[in-house]
Amino acid sequence: MAATKENPIVFYDLADANGTHWSFNTYKARLSLNFKGIPYRVEYISFPEIESRMAELGVHPISDTFPRYTLPVIADPSSGPDDTPTYVSDSFKIAIYLDEHYPSRPIFPTGTRATQNLLMNSHFLTITYTLLIPLVAPSLPTILDTRSVEYFAETRGMFLTPLPEEEQLAKWKATRDTFGGLAKAMQAGGGRWMGGDSPTFVDFIIGSFFYLVERLEGHESERLRDMCTWDDGLWGRFWDGLRHIHSTTLTKPELRIHPHLPNFQSRNF
Repeated sequence: MAATKENPIVFYDLADANGTHWSFNTYKARLSLNFKGIPYRVEYISFPEIESRMAELGVHPISDTFPRYTLPVIADPSSGPDDTPTYVSDSFKIAIYLDEHYPSRPIFPTGTRATQNLLMNSHFLTITYTLLIPLVAPSLPTILDTRSVEYFAETRGMFLTPLPEEEQLAKWKATRDTFGGLAKAMQAGGGRWMGGDSPTFVDFIIGSFFYLVERLEGHESERLRDMCTWDDGLWGRFWDGLRHIHSTTLTKPELRIHPHLPNFQSRNF
């Protein structure tokens, strides 16, 4: 049964201190849902609650070691009101699932899935975990609730220590050089996106880098402004296009904050 406005997909997302989205990992799944125009509602979960909530739902662990569960996760409704939904973890696998079950506006045009997967694993992981996260992760305590900061410090604390200025400058230069190579590839394709005239999952990954900087350092971030000027403004135009997809849905999702979070509330928008 396809998701409907009355029976939408449930999108499990990471919450910041204000009970709204911030994660660049879940952002890729959000863009996938929005791009395809699939009805969904959001349940926000804080870092310390991920494992207990996913186990409560019966979601299959992605690993036998830490972390056993990660977000994003979606729950695609079943045909019967009392039947178990289909749970899918990981933004790449979610995009594949959505293409297979909601084929309109493909995220992986025919013949591109393997190439996009190769780019993700061989190229973009380096940008994320070697270059960008060490630069911006020290700002995480400014947007997360206290328990989430403590959890992050216990599990990934090495990212919270600011790098020496010289190392920051070197990583930022390497980031710009890497984006220069991506710009050449995009221009060679002759389109607005890496996928040509229509965005693909690779574009959502690249967009998540901009989102990461914006959410952790703010809309007026010096780094974000710098990124948008790279390659004669190509990346500023790219980011504007992704932000449009982010803000456009065929049905506005209901937002529900998991009750274990501070300031629990339910609201529509």
